[in-house]
Amino acid sequence: MKTYLLPIFALLIVGCGTHQPEQTYDEMLNDVVLNFNVGTIGGDSVLKNFVQKTQADSVARKYSNPAMKEEMMFTLISDYIDAGQVDNAQHLYDNMLKYAEQEYGKVCQMTATTYKEKAHLYERVGDLENAIQMMQKSAEVFKKLPKNDINYYKDAEEFIRRWEEQKSKQAANNIISFFYEQPINKYTVSGIANENSEFECYDLTLTFHHIDTGQEFSVYGGRTSWGMKLDDNLAYPDNKDGDVIKSPEYDIPFFFTDLDFDGKDELITNLSPYGGSQRNVGAFTSIYKIKNGKAINATEYFTNKSEIFKSIDQYFFFVNNARKEIILYADGGAYSFGWKIYKFNNGEYIYDRYIHCDQNIDSSGYTVTVLSPQGQPIKSFTVSEDKFNRDKWNY
Repeated sequence: MKTYLLPIFALLIVGCGTHQPEQTYDEMLNDVVLNFNVGTIGGDSVLKNFVQKTQADSVARKYSNPAMKEEMMFTLISDYIDAGQVDNAQHLYDNMLKYAEQEYGKVCQMTATTYKEKAHLYERVGDLENAIQMMQKSAEVFKKLPKNDINYYKDAEEFIRRWEEQKSKQAANNIISFFYEQPINKYTVSGIANENSEFECYDLTLTFHHIDTGQEFSVYGGRTSWGMKLDDNLAYPDNKDGDVIKSPEYDIPFFFTDLDFDGKDELITNLSPYGGSQRNVGAFTSIYKIKNGKAINATEYFTNKSEIFKSIDQYFFFVNNARKEIILYADGGAYSFGWKIYKFNNGEYIYDRYIHCDQNIDSSGYTVTVLSPQGQPIKSFTVSEDKFNRDKWNY
């Protein structure tokens, strides 16, 4: 934890490793922050929100008891999960296992429950191998505990059976699970890739889980090459350039942007390698509106509005939110190129102007010509490379 957060927490300092069964509410919270939340990376905002929320919980404070600290621990883990920070959550589950052994011994309800929760989190991100291993450990502990309503030994055995069966089916069908490590547009995103030997590619199914509402939906993500990296720790590229959203490159099968400038992003997916594109790149062929936690296919609506949505190419499709403009690369190469700009006006996408650019190799700048839709020059000017890179989407 960053030391600069301590003044925000305004908590009493409790010595590391000191067990105080009769801690006050604030002392328990402080213990969780300093001695339990150890080893997390990049979770300061989650931790800060957790502390503020816990400090403000007047009901919990009023009925505080020694078990409250363990409740706080599980709540903090849940907050990391909701924020899509799976690695931090798994790390705190490991800390919880150490705590459980120290407080209650190796065979206890908390150990069995923690292994069970670790297993479900692994399963959630598609890692069945680790999910099975953790659930097996959970079952081993539950088996040694008294048989009662909170002994989930039979449930653990059933999950192991299901996951083993699912894992076998995936292996037989060449199915690969994958997961993006950070939330994208407030969604945790996972997927299943089915090997398609006919087209030498993967067919993708994408699942989006909203970190605030918990609502979830799945859509067909299209196809991508066999060379696509598929694992449980995928990074999503930064596809923002100021106010401009760029269609992603390579084997990224989806992106979010506001196509009709109503303040709500659409989901663009169904990647088709070299499908419909005239630039020898992949094209996105489905557009979804998200309503009440569900994905509603709006492809026909947008393609009827404008032909610019019939093939949303990788690399070459841009949305300027500030100016309410759609930008399409039109032609050219490394030194001479141009793009078309469509302005959104009264619900319509109107071809507004063409920008042609010539790189001046000698002066390291660009000559920019703005033309009307009919090809008539409107203005022409020369700018430095730095100014061009900064202002090019606003010409």
